[in-house]
Amino acid sequence: MVVARGCLAAVGIAIALFSAFFVAAFVVESATGGDGKTSAGDYVGMIVVFGGMGAAGAYLAWRMLRHKPAAGSGGQAGTAWPGPPTEGDRERQVLRFADSEHGRVTIPEVATHCDVTIAEAKAILDRLVLQHAATIQVTQSGVLVYVFPGFLSDDDKASAKDF
Repeated sequence: MVVARGCLAAVGIAIALFSAFFVAAFVVESATGGDGKTSAGDYVGMIVVFGGMGAAGAYLAWRMLRHKPAAGSGGQAGTAWPGPPTEGDRERQVLRFADSEHGRVTIPEVATHCDVTIAEAKAILDRLVLQHAATIQVTQSGVLVYVFPGFLSDDDKASAKDF
């Protein structure tokens, strides 16, 4: 993904530079009167076409070099390339997954769906328990289930009362 973005950025830069060369050449030609065979309208048309192509290339390069985080991808908006996911990124990814599972997840589920190792999944879930964001329950077969009581159904939220 990062390589593809880099290649597209390079293509965008090349298009922008190529177009800028022709725009400059057409501006100089039209300012000096040209060769007498090409009308001023033709120069203006070529400036518009190559100027637009240059703008498109610059926009492509800008979009590829500007990082917009995807769900769970890590990094900050505006950075050129995403770094490795931070603890906070992983935590948010686990919380999004827990939300999709109605607040109940196991270590292997988190490892599978959040692209982390079993040890990382356990560490993240245990950290969330220590932060009182989750509790641990145990099934009859001894499997740990991490419960996030903050993920309520709409009915549960609607039945909330003042305290």
